[in-house]
Amino acid sequence: MLKNTRIQRIFIAVLFPLLSSIGCEAGQPKDEPTVVRINKTDEGYQLLKDDTPYIIYGVGGSSNLDRLKLYGGNTIRTWDAEGIAPLMDEAHELGIMVVVGIWLEHARHGFDYSNPESKAEQLARVSQFVHEFKDHPALLAWGVGNELELGGSLDGAIVQINDAAAMIKSIDTNHPTMAVIAEIGNDKAIRIQSECPNIDMLGINSYGGMGSVSTRLKAQGFTMPYAVTEWGPVGHWETGLSPWGAPYEQSSSAKAQFFKSNYEKTIEPNLGKQCVGSFAFLWGHKQEKTETWYGLLLPTGETTQSVDVLSELWTGKTPENRAPIVKDITTEIDVTSIKPAQRVSVRIDAKDPDGDQMTTEWRVIPESTQQSMGGDFEASIKDVQIVVEQISTTRATITMPTKPGAYRIFVTLRDGHNHAGTANLPILIVQD
Repeated sequence: MLKNTRIQRIFIAVLFPLLSSIGCEAGQPKDEPTVVRINKTDEGYQLLKDDTPYIIYGVGGSSNLDRLKLYGGNTIRTWDAEGIAPLMDEAHELGIMVVVGIWLEHARHGFDYSNPESKAEQLARVSQFVHEFKDHPALLAWGVGNELELGGSLDGAIVQINDAAAMIKSIDTNHPTMAVIAEIGNDKAIRIQSECPNIDMLGINSYGGMGSVSTRLKAQGFTMPYAVTEWGPVGHWETGLSPWGAPYEQSSSAKAQFFKSNYEKTIEPNLGKQCVGSFAFLWGHKQEKTETWYGLLLPTGETTQSVDVLSELWTGKTPENRAPIVKDITTEIDVTSIKPAQRVSVRIDAKDPDGDQMTTEWRVIPESTQQSMGGDFEASIKDVQIVVEQISTTRATITMPTKPGAYRIFVTLRDGHNHAGTANLPILIVQD
């Protein structure tokens, strides 16, 4: 087996697809069902896709797949199988594989798996989706549940996961099953290994602690293969708080550095051992504490510096044009006691690595009061009316809102090539 180096990754990403295309029209993926196995080696484990070694360079998300392919990604992960047939076809056309998520209902949402009717209905739904997609050539594996234990019982989650995986295996023996959990706790990983015989590998969602996942798995005695199924910036539940309780979000530059550091600690050195790859979160955007916290793309479509980092990790090459490097917003005033309609001078430490001319957008958005868990839906938040006096690309004076409350100052710098950088600063407006 080749050593796990960037040269190996380039070999697998470039030469294997060329070899596998012999006898087929160039660039066209095959239409037969894909057979995926987990191969035990002297060093650990590897995925085999039609007997060819396969490393997951993946993301969670289902949009902009052509751009994902351009940056070197080869796999996506979904959370549910409902309505994904067009996505599967699109992925196949692009040569992208899919870990199809089988959604299992959560106790925190009121689901009672001990109810025979509820259990039967859920397993019937599992059966339906497995029959629908088991022969699709884009199918790589089955993602069984997602953070099912959050807000409920790990004991109950384990039963649901193993029952669903048993149903999957009774129908499809050509694709592995993967249980997806929120972090590994003190014993989550080893309990999945011990109590879920129908699970072939573990999927771990980890953010602030991702850099130590491999070390902590060993401490539990965990020996199965795994993928990091969600990873990204420091989570909003893990970071420091302002005096009024607003979590501090990393700038786009700090997120990119965090991505790189954690990949090089946990994923890269363990490929071909226990780790079979990873899925960065999120290929797209969503409102979760803020509109920019987890998205690798902005709501307006631009890619961020973290995408550049991922591309280099996946391909060993630096993208031809890169996103602006944006660091924290600073101001000389006390952000804990801003007055209504006060004029506030702000600046951002930013540059474009390619020397592109940047444009700047400043906004002020009320602080989110939504207390969701596990990525549950949050409504978007509208920005408020402000007056911005732009002094330069990196400096401005902003007239604050008149209504007291907690807000964030957001800045977005765009380079004119569909890339951007972001930062935000929590502030508190208080009445005189």
